[in-house]
Amino acid sequence: MLIKKRGYFFILDAVLGLSVLVIGVFLITSSYVNVPQPAQVGLLSDDLLDFLSNNKIKDLNNPYAGIGGELWNQGIITDADNSLLQQIGEFYAANNFDTAEKFIQNVSKGIVPSQFRYEVWIDGTILHPQIPSAEHIKSRNSTELLLTSKKLTFGIINKTTSDLWGPYKAEVFVWER
Repeated sequence: MLIKKRGYFFILDAVLGLSVLVIGVFLITSSYVNVPQPAQVGLLSDDLLDFLSNNKIKDLNNPYAGIGGELWNQGIITDADNSLLQQIGEFYAANNFDTAEKFIQNVSKGIVPSQFRYEVWIDGTILHPQIPSAEHIKSRNSTELLLTSKKLTFGIINKTTSDLWGPYKAEVFVWER
């Protein structure tokens, strides 16, 4: 009789040990599911700022901001060789913040995936979104990973007199909602 009881004890011991191992592996693997991917957010902040600084108005096919667009026809944009970031800086230098915000919205539409939020700052002044919503602020304050990219921007106000604006520090903040 003692031999039969000893077999049950070892089987029960093996089942308990196996269940402890399975639960341990499950807990360890499930704890890594919600880790943010810093590379993707970091690349996105750099890519957005590179897009703004490397693309020119003349290369933009946009009914609001491109050549022949609304701002061009109104005479608000006059230099087709300005980069998008230079144009934002020019709006900032002229205290035309509303136009700068709408310009940023139009040129960045479709660039930033919907699961991310972003802000564009020039010289410590937020240009996009100018008036952040409560949800936007809550999202920024509660994010685990907020990355920024920075560049300097400057330009010429008047080519005949060589009046300059800037240099201004341009910053793009990107985070996951």
